[in-house]
Amino acid sequence: MPKRFEDGLGYLVHHLMYAFRQTLAEQCASSGYPITADELGVVMMVHQSGSEMGLTQKQLADTLAKDKAVITRLLNSLSSKDMVVRSVDEKDRRVVRVCLTGKGMQAAEKLRPKLVEVLKQAYSDISEEEFLLTHDVLTRMLNNVREISPK
Repeated sequence: MPKRFEDGLGYLVHHLMYAFRQTLAEQCASSGYPITADELGVVMMVHQSGSEMGLTQKQLADTLAKDKAVITRLLNSLSSKDMVVRSVDEKDRRVVRVCLTGKGMQAAEKLRPKLVEVLKQAYSDISEEEFLLTHDVLTRMLNNVREISPK
C-alpha cells in the first residue's frame, strides 16, 4: 500500500482522467466543436449505438457513470449547441430518448479520429499484457469500493 496519498492508484487515475478531459476538450475545440470531454462521451455513445431510436438518458447515465442531473445538464448543453434532440419514448412516456442531430453526427464522425489518436498516444508504450493486468487490477479495486458503498 502507498505511504503517501499521491502515490496511490486513485490519485493517478484522477490525474489521468483530468489530463484526458483537458486534451479531449482541446482537440474538440481545435476541430471546431467547443464541447467538453463529457459532452464528447455522450455524442460518441449515442453515435456508436447505431440505433435510430437513440439511447435513453438512463443508458447514458449508467454507461458514463454519471447521475441523472449531470446527464440532464450535458444534454441541455448539447441541445443548445444543436447536437442532440430528446424525445419521449412512444411506449413509456417516462423514458427520454436521445438522438444526434445532423450536426451531432458530423461532430462524431470528425472527432472519432481525434479520440482514436489521443488513445493511441496514451497506450503507445503499454503492452497488451500490461493493459490487461492494469484493467484487471482497476476493475477489482472498483468492485471492492462498490462493496463498501451504501446501497
